[in-house]
Amino acid sequence: MMSSLARRLKGRSTAEIVRLIGHNIAYHAKEMTPQARARNRQFRAFDETWGTDTFAIRELHTLDVDRAVAAHARRYQASNGTDMPVWFADLDVDFVRTVFIDYGCGKGRALLEAARFAFARAIGVEFAPELVAIAQRNRDIMQAKGALAAPVEIVCMDAGLYVPPADVPLVCYFYDPFDDAVMAPVADRLTALTQPVTIIYLEPNCIGQFRRCGGWAESRSAGTLVLRNTAALDAAGAGRLSA
Repeated sequence: MMSSLARRLKGRSTAEIVRLIGHNIAYHAKEMTPQARARNRQFRAFDETWGTDTFAIRELHTLDVDRAVAAHARRYQASNGTDMPVWFADLDVDFVRTVFIDYGCGKGRALLEAARFAFARAIGVEFAPELVAIAQRNRDIMQAKGALAAPVEIVCMDAGLYVPPADVPLVCYFYDPFDDAVMAPVADRLTALTQPVTIIYLEPNCIGQFRRCGGWAESRSAGTLVLRNTAALDAAGAGRLSA
């Protein structure tokens, strides 16, 4: 156990260690709530239904990854896609024209939930090869069972270096996947895009990067933070007028 702890703390500054401890204390306190236990039952039910592997947490120190990049990442923990129908309805997503991107997709739980909607494509970006392999297996399992309405692509790379499509509307999904060092270039690239871009951001600990860039309108859907650029707001307004 001590050697495992040493690997997790190696190379981290005192401030990073304090943040890590605080993050873990908050996580374990939250996991003891009735809401968390109900959520976990729901997560397990998803895997039982489809035969996938999305629920179990993976700590970064158990993965064979670039430690310099891992220092800025979060461990894998499945996110809840229960509110996706509400989010997508509130945002009036034109699925056949829109690409969904899950930044830090891990084993692919949210990515696969989104791919049950008829997006033009669903893309997962993940830096850990082992998690990418699991996500690909999960995709293949659900695809074989006819459970996916969108083609799914999983890209193995540092999200800070990923260049998103620039010719289609985007819905980007973040579940607190990494810290400011990675989020900064991600926010810069998304802000520079001119097509409609919408961001669904759970546990938005790096929201400051988007506020630094400017040009994002903030709102809430089912209690979750949503960001939209000017093109997305204009498209939403045009949709309401045509309706």
